[in-house]
Amino acid sequence: MSFSIIDHYESFVSNNFIKKDLEQIKLLKEVSRTWINSNKKSLIFKKNKKKGVYVHGSVGTGKTFLLNLICQFTKVGKKIHFNHLMSEVHSKINTKDNKEKKLERYIKKISLNVKILFIDEMHIFNIVDALIIKKIFTLFEKNKIFIIVSSNFHPKDLYKEGLQHNDFIPFINYIMEHYNLIKIGNNIDYRRLTLNQSKTYFTPINNDTNEEFNKLFERLVDTSSLMSKTIKTKSRSFVIDTCSSNVALCSFEKLCNNNLGHEDYKNIAEIFSLIFIKNVPQLSIDKADQCRRFISLIDMLYNQNCSVVLLAETPIASLCRIKAMSKEFDRTASRLYEMTIIKPSQ
Repeated sequence: MSFSIIDHYESFVSNNFIKKDLEQIKLLKEVSRTWINSNKKSLIFKKNKKKGVYVHGSVGTGKTFLLNLICQFTKVGKKIHFNHLMSEVHSKINTKDNKEKKLERYIKKISLNVKILFIDEMHIFNIVDALIIKKIFTLFEKNKIFIIVSSNFHPKDLYKEGLQHNDFIPFINYIMEHYNLIKIGNNIDYRRLTLNQSKTYFTPINNDTNEEFNKLFERLVDTSSLMSKTIKTKSRSFVIDTCSSNVALCSFEKLCNNNLGHEDYKNIAEIFSLIFIKNVPQLSIDKADQCRRFISLIDMLYNQNCSVVLLAETPIASLCRIKAMSKEFDRTASRLYEMTIIKPSQ
């Protein structure tokens, strides 16, 4: 009897790396079935053949882990983060002529060694990607690359209300027709569950707490797919140096020593669902401006229901030493307690 993807999954369960989840097993079986059918040559299966699978669901439901598991198990797959894919595409075709041929050569080169391409965390936020994405997927099909997509968005919600949205609709229709659309419906946020079972406020700042803080971040992201992201607010731009599509790691200095305001923090909170903030100092009178920005930042994160993990110089109760701002900071402290205390699993 051959070793299956479910056996592979069960090995993670038996070694206590994950908890068994019937919805996850159902997903693995469906993706595996679609991949197997795509390789069958019989005419009976021709109608049911799909060009790939598009898996969507809420943040933290295990999409990346499960699809990466399949990709590795097949031995013919490669994983790439959507942002990295688009960055590579744009760098290959960033010339005045022969853009189409250069794109074709790039996809052809991938197909020489890859039969399954797992594109993680797909999202469309800009018109440049929106206008080229169907061409890319058509070339994947032409070169017989089976595509696995993970996304927090249903295809119809990709690039919603974006510029020239009508030009993007053919891609939505292509995915809906040619891909097996699967929603992972367990409604369990494993990322938040991990946070609920972990310490999320680290103090004081020393080698031990710094290591714990970094280890928790590494548990919750794919460190091989980290990137930077530019947050634009009117004429200003701000770069988050270390992030995935919805988890960010940033220092207090960068967030609160720069001239940022409510709108900037609101934009950050709308993009990321979890923020790691390191090296939060005790806030004395010489740091009054930074304290005001920190209060604004926590307000915005709280209002957007973001989770936070902090590495701070002192406990929450003694974080602000500015008497004139003590009442204002009481609300921030209360929110920090609510956002960082260990909550029971639900």
